[in-house]
Amino acid sequence: MDDHSEASVHVESKDGAPVAMSAHLADDLLSTTAVGWRSFYDKLSRRLEDIGVADSSFFLNYGYLPIDSSNESAFPIREGTFNANSVRLVFEVVGSRDLNDRRVVEIGCGRGGNSALVAEKFNARVTGIDMSSEAIAFCSKTHVKPSLDFMVGDALNIPLDDSSCDAVINIESSHSYGNLPKFLKEVRRICRPGAWFLHTDFLSPEDWDYVRSRLKALGFVTEDDRDITANVLASRDQASNNYEQVYGDGNARVANFLALPGSAIYEQMRAGLLEYRILRSQLRAEAT
Repeated sequence: MDDHSEASVHVESKDGAPVAMSAHLADDLLSTTAVGWRSFYDKLSRRLEDIGVADSSFFLNYGYLPIDSSNESAFPIREGTFNANSVRLVFEVVGSRDLNDRRVVEIGCGRGGNSALVAEKFNARVTGIDMSSEAIAFCSKTHVKPSLDFMVGDALNIPLDDSSCDAVINIESSHSYGNLPKFLKEVRRICRPGAWFLHTDFLSPEDWDYVRSRLKALGFVTEDDRDITANVLASRDQASNNYEQVYGDGNARVANFLALPGSAIYEQMRAGLLEYRILRSQLRAEAT
């Protein structure tokens, strides 16, 4: 099956009738092209709006579930928090880093939940960037805050000036870019000396080795490098029923997109072929 394979997302309308959403999404998420991803996310945004759940669908990440004491979130999760595991993943990637009075950029902001959360918790100026014009339109309409703005942009050609931010956040998005070297070069370009790159995603061990070596070559020092695959799988186990009710009817491609138990992505993470990691890297102050 080629990179533009047709995926059908089945959801229910407000009256309970099944509705199909078609989008180009390969069986193997890691081989889906940028055009395919853009088409998928644009259609997903419209579908969530159509079925009346857009206002509560701020997060698309797989989430993080604490399974031991090795957790790094500086913020507690209030009981009853909606999408608590997805919120926790954002807190885990930030860890103890102080983003107050910083210019923060999120690449791949999706539905805006991550950016809005950072803007809420920190006294920071936050810009969310995503390739989906539909998602950005939703974010601009929904997450209205003076310290928060959104723009359409390509992760491989970030629409920001050189040395313009103090932190870059990238959550579960880089696997879809198709060109990690160019993305990392763009991150380096927009970072000021001393800036943080807060990165979490699922990649192969070989790709993570490349990310480490490339960041070092670009002048970053990786301070934290943590495998959270078990936490993410635990989150998928817990959330599978809820996600299936909203998105799916057993469609294999949709299950893979959501990393539901038994899907290819879930099983690859469980087998160690993909690692879900958090890397926190700081651009050396003397870097030019």
